[in-house]
Amino acid sequence: EKGRRIRELTSVVQKRFSFPEGGVELYAERVANKGLCAQAQAESLKYKLIGGLAVRRACYGVLRFVMESGAKGAEVIVSGKLRGQRAKAMKFSDGYMIRSGFAATEYIDTAVRHVLMRQGVLGVKVDIMLPHDPEGKMGPKTPLSDIIKIIEPKEEKPIAEPLV
Repeated sequence: EKGRRIRELTSVVQKRFSFPEGGVELYAERVANKGLCAQAQAESLKYKLIGGLAVRRACYGVLRFVMESGAKGAEVIVSGKLRGQRAKAMKFSDGYMIRSGFAATEYIDTAVRHVLMRQGVLGVKVDIMLPHDPEGKMGPKTPLSDIIKIIEPKEEKPIAEPLV
């Protein structure tokens, strides 16, 4: 059935904030590139883990998909009771990841999700470093501050001798 989820969300928002019937309209748009969206990948990983896929396999699968989608770098962190009683964190990373400065806020897409497992709650964090895109569709328009573009010098005309 088409649009069922959006109707469910509309009714939830309507009831929660006590809007009149038909007073709320929700519109959803498809994600242009799912591989470069951290929220979509965190959700995907969440459902893989709930489905019983091994943690390493699920994380490496997400990481590979993100990198094949054209990301500069990616990192997946899963923490909690992975196996056994003792909690630990596993970090999986690939490519180039910037961590500080204004470029980090612009270039890095982050998402955190909580996965409710039988043993307890797992935390999932996905960081994706977006590629530079001059049009601003796939990634940020502004280039990284440490990237240098060398422009070839113009051809100079010889200077004529002065007339004395």
